[in-house]
Amino acid sequence: MIIEQGRVIAANSQWADVEAGGSGCASCGTASACGVPKLGKAGLHGRMVLRLTNSVGAETGDIVDLAVNSESMTTAVGVAYGLPTVGMIVGMALAHGLFGSSSEALGALLGALSGFVAARLAAARIPSGVRILAIANTAPAPGSALPIYFQAALSKE
Repeated sequence: MIIEQGRVIAANSQWADVEAGGSGCASCGTASACGVPKLGKAGLHGRMVLRLTNSVGAETGDIVDLAVNSESMTTAVGVAYGLPTVGMIVGMALAHGLFGSSSEALGALLGALSGFVAARLAAARIPSGVRILAIANTAPAPGSALPIYFQAALSKE
């Protein structure tokens, strides 16, 4: 589980729009090649805006701690990159088998586009794997080295 922080830019009793993608994305080893903040709904400073269930009663302007499930992220990356790649290979193979080598490029292009469409549809069915743990601008529990929500989140890993 990855712990990240974000700023609530809009909230009501059910949903919170959280601007994320700052420190964790900048320190990631694949940040230059990833493009996730560029592909998401762009917020301020090019960060991604996530609509999450407001289970902690966050209000606009609050800094919140987010729990990012690593398994869900792996699945999302596999879908985002795998389906277009498989579509491209299958499209190229089908085009070559049906029309010869002169149509491989067009088959690869159509297959990749089909893979992007499939990835977009699949992404809507994959749980986000991101949830709000707590409001970060609140005091930690007395006598604990880490806030109680960090202890609970880290013990699940």
